[in-house]
Amino acid sequence: MAIGVLCEKRYLAQSQPSGLIRGLKDLGQEVTVIDPEGIPFTLGDDRWLDGLDLIVARGRSWGLLCLIEWAESRGVPTINKRDAISAVHNKADMAVSLARAKLPTPLTFFGSTALLKESVAPADYPLILKPIFGDNCRGLQVIASPDEMQLDWPEPIALAQRYHATDGYDLKLYGIGPDVFAVRKPSPFNKRREGQPDSSGQVELTPALQTLGRQCGELFGLDLFGVDCIETSDGPLVIEINDFPNYTSVADADMLLARYIQSRLVEVAAKK
Repeated sequence: MAIGVLCEKRYLAQSQPSGLIRGLKDLGQEVTVIDPEGIPFTLGDDRWLDGLDLIVARGRSWGLLCLIEWAESRGVPTINKRDAISAVHNKADMAVSLARAKLPTPLTFFGSTALLKESVAPADYPLILKPIFGDNCRGLQVIASPDEMQLDWPEPIALAQRYHATDGYDLKLYGIGPDVFAVRKPSPFNKRREGQPDSSGQVELTPALQTLGRQCGELFGLDLFGVDCIETSDGPLVIEINDFPNYTSVADADMLLARYIQSRLVEVAAKK
């Protein structure tokens, strides 16, 4: 049975999905890498799906999402599913879903930056301003007061979350199916104190963190996911959720991913 890895070119130089591809090949699996922007596709011509029993996708481009939808319409299973990726692609929709599920998140606002400047109380600053469709920390800004609000924001709507100071690290929960892994990573906005020892890397997964990770994955229907958190005195707060991350610092991540995908392939074979 054959696996297609549908991947935007920008991710091919990152640790994933290249690590997954190596792991699958080490397990003897046939893998075809598909660039959603590099091949002309004609709707109705399904030859690009020939021989593929499962597709693993990394990316959020409209071309990639279209191809996932196409594959699913032809009965080819996908990881992650198109609807699951879309559910975390739009940060405003994601925030609403997290709030509806009553998962712990920072105080969150969304609206035009002009409206945010007028309506958010000064006591709720500082804020982190985010593009609705951004990823990889692109476009994030820390806003210390209403006077700093960016009125020339490139999107009609922005997402704003209350900024929380930390010890210089963020907490990342990585999910591979039902398995969850916890990693501390240097924060892009909080620097560790001079002389503070480096505490980055994989850390103990507590039952509470395992439950939180699984809740987030199940909420959005994600098989492969990362949950960005910050640690506070009241417990972790979920900042956002990403589909198919790099699994940085997760021990044996390549083979864990490969074995999970192989197990899903076995499920596909059993249904044929």
